[in-house]
Amino acid sequence: MNMINELFKLKPGADETMRINDDRMEGGRRLGENENPYLSARRTWNDHMRGIQASRTMWQILALLCLLIALAGVGGVIVIGSQSKFIPYVVQVNKLGEAVAVSRADIAAVADQRVVHASVAAFINDLRMVTPDIALQRRAIFRAYAMLSNNDPATAKANEWFNSTEASNPFKRAETQTVNVEIISVIPQSPETWQVDWLEKVYDRQGHLTEPPFKMRALLRIYNKPTTQSTTEEQIRNNPLGIYIQDFSWSKQT
Repeated sequence: MNMINELFKLKPGADETMRINDDRMEGGRRLGENENPYLSARRTWNDHMRGIQASRTMWQILALLCLLIALAGVGGVIVIGSQSKFIPYVVQVNKLGEAVAVSRADIAAVADQRVVHASVAAFINDLRMVTPDIALQRRAIFRAYAMLSNNDPATAKANEWFNSTEASNPFKRAETQTVNVEIISVIPQSPETWQVDWLEKVYDRQGHLTEPPFKMRALLRIYNKPTTQSTTEEQIRNNPLGIYIQDFSWSKQT
């Protein structure tokens, strides 16, 4: 019993809790520990496996980094390869074949005010007209939608105008009425906003006025959209200048 107490008795002058020294000596023994071949072999094996695990983890991290770098490189090559290497130009020549103007064809130029004037007037006419000729009516609707983009408020308003009631649906309305639109004036209020005044006449199928002609006024906000790689050939044919209606509102004038 006295021998056991002596083993657990602190050495004189020790003021800290006894700690086991984890330092290894040659052969896998701790300091102050008797030689034990079984414990030494186990500790040596554990140290060996710990080193292998650390080395494997390091190589796994390195391989993952290399894979990420390779993926980024392949993605960059794909993006660069998908870009056009050719820049189209339009060259205007005179009667003698001399170049008088050169411009890039992939960048939309600012449309002339007269062209915007005609485009805005045509949009109102196509949106408001009603004709018994189904083919002519369809072409008018397609021309109007060619100046609309899916994400703009004007598209939602056009959908509501054509489909909200039978009175506004041009195909249903054409069964009993026709509508003639006469543009009176197209005036720019700002570089992006235009005011259109027109006279609207409603006829029955016999050609008689169903009500007195009335004046309408609309405010349209426009913008110029340049062509991109996603622009289709059909979009270029229907709207070659890229003039789009962002928003519009109209009202009947008294």
